[in-house]
Order: sequence, then C-alpha cells, then structure tokens
Amino acid sequence: MSDSATLFLGIIAGAVLLMAVLQLGAVILLARSAKRVMRITEDLQREIRPLVGRVNAIAEEAHRATVLAGRQVDRVDALVTDLNRRIAETGAALQSTITGPLRSGTALVAGLRAVMAAFSASRRERSRERDEEHDALFVG
Repeated sequence: MSDSATLFLGIIAGAVLLMAVLQLGAVILLARSAKRVMRITEDLQREIRPLVGRVNAIAEEAHRATVLAGRQVDRVDALVTDLNRRIAETGAALQSTITGPLRSGTALVAGLRAVMAAFSASRRERSRERDEEHDALFVG
C-alpha cells in the first residue's frame, strides 16, 4: 500500500473512532437524561398519588352531597304538594261552609223582598183605588 492510501486509511480510522466516541457520549448523555426523566416521573407519581386520592375523596363527597340534596328536594316537593292539597281542601271546606248558609240567606232575603214587593204593590193598588174614588167624588 502506498503512503497516501495508508494516510487516508488512518484518517478514516480516526474519523470512525471520533464518531464512535461522539455516539458513545450521546448514548451516555441520553442515558443520564433518561434516568433524570425517570426520577422526575417517579417524584411526580409520588406527589400526584395523594392528590388523586384527595380528588377521589372530594368526588365521592360531592356525589354523596348530590344524592342527599336530591333526597331533600324530593322531600320538599312532597311537602309542598301535600300543603297545596291541604290548602285546596281547606278552601273547598270554607267555601262550602260559607256559601251554603249564604245561599240560604240569599234565598231568605229574596223571599223577604218578594213579600215586601207584594205588600208594596198591594199598598200602591189600594192607594190608586182610593185616589180613583176620591177623584170620582170630586166635583169640579
């Protein structure tokens, strides 16, 4: 082999060696970065686990509170429905208690008016008859 071929072969060998060293450095750097990322991930998982537990507990409490609130709303609805029914029954009872005698009283008043009207008509009739008799006796 010639000197120039040996020189080029040496340059190629040096370049390959340099590339191998750089690749090894990159692999080592990536391995360290991977270890850091793993540590950070483990730390985050350690810190997040209690938070997830708390969030689950809060969600369970919220669910329980929602169920209790729903029951309370159902109770209030039943109470209001019952109250409305009782008010309607009381109003109907009051109306029948008041309007029954009122109708009787109205009928009584109507009867008294009819009697008064009859007396009044009879008095007017008698008064007309007297006036006619009086006019017949008047000589003018």
